[in-house]
Amino acid sequence: MRLKYTKDVAVSLAIFYLKVIGFWFAFNRVEECIRSFMMIYTILMVLFCLWIQMRGLYFCWGDFTICTYIGCNSLGLAINMVKFGLLFVQKEKFFQLIELMQKNFWHSNYDPQEKQIFDSAKRTCIYFVCVFSFFSQFTLFCYTIRPAVVNIGRNASDRVLIFQMWLDLPLSTTPYFEITYLLQALSLYQSDVAYLCFDNIFCIMCLHAAGQFRVLQYKMTNIHIVRNNNQNNFSKDVSYFSDECFIAFRNCIRQHQALIEFCALLEEVFSVIVLGQVIMFSMLVCLVGYQIFLVDLNPSMRVTLTSFLSANMCQLWMFTYSCDTMTRESLNVAVAVYGAPWTHLPTDKYGKMIRKDLQLVIMRSRRGCHMTACRFFPISIETYTSIMSTSMSYFTLLKQRTIDAADT
Repeated sequence: MRLKYTKDVAVSLAIFYLKVIGFWFAFNRVEECIRSFMMIYTILMVLFCLWIQMRGLYFCWGDFTICTYIGCNSLGLAINMVKFGLLFVQKEKFFQLIELMQKNFWHSNYDPQEKQIFDSAKRTCIYFVCVFSFFSQFTLFCYTIRPAVVNIGRNASDRVLIFQMWLDLPLSTTPYFEITYLLQALSLYQSDVAYLCFDNIFCIMCLHAAGQFRVLQYKMTNIHIVRNNNQNNFSKDVSYFSDECFIAFRNCIRQHQALIEFCALLEEVFSVIVLGQVIMFSMLVCLVGYQIFLVDLNPSMRVTLTSFLSANMCQLWMFTYSCDTMTRESLNVAVAVYGAPWTHLPTDKYGKMIRKDLQLVIMRSRRGCHMTACRFFPISIETYTSIMSTSMSYFTLLKQRTIDAADT
């Protein structure tokens, strides 16, 4: 049976990018072969792009400006390989997360209020995924089209590529130029897709988990609305009403446990990647900012790097906001369950059981479901400000170095 998923823009776009790099379900031998081919193709393309940067770093060592530009490109490629390798090792758990979302999140068994909460989470996902994908793909477009702009008016022997190759070959002449340009463009596209696809699906998982915590809060707050919505039973048989509330509350507890397990699995799969992201963002924002504000660039390169910086800022905000939202909503479960009308229940057998279970739910909800950087620290909105503060500190040091070098 093929996996079904909700037909919204964010999920469809994220799945498309995952399929491009070969990181999706295979349901027969043909799809398995295609997936393996795309995985191998992605690894080779990213490694080829990374090899170009490392070779450039070797030949330009000593030129601080060029080395920082190569560092911008290399950091993104390096984190690509880290994310791809770690998720390949935990591929089964990653697919299990997708299946859990399909089973527990992407269904139609919502009442109007729950559907509104679910739609709100979908709209937030669409906003983040589309904006980040736009800036990332626009950066790719700028990198690819920049040589065409720069080569206007140049001789055939003086043309430039997307990245300089430093090979003893006539790469500026036909047909070597066209072949090399196409190869670099293909490798850059595959690297860009690998750069954004895992962040997109991670954001969707966190925001949908937060949405499910909000649905759970709604259910617990309105626990007195029993399954059959038969309010006459309360006046006729108080024990029946208490029994129905206990059954509904037990279902809420099971949903809460399932969400906690989902978040724990999400933490297990992505915690090391999150640590790499935090380290990479500080350096990447600093280096790209240095290139934009402190280096004399031509307009096409400035537009390219500005788009790259915008993609990084959007990615960082998406990354920290989604984790923070999931944490806050998991903590709010304690407030919601305490706000349930448990005081109106009789003190019979089921009423007492509900009160005891309610205390346990509150105690468990006090410890939120965090996404951590390999268990060193939780990710929240404060992480965004901390990374930006660190980046500005690095940027100030680079600026002072540039001023000192100009004075000497």
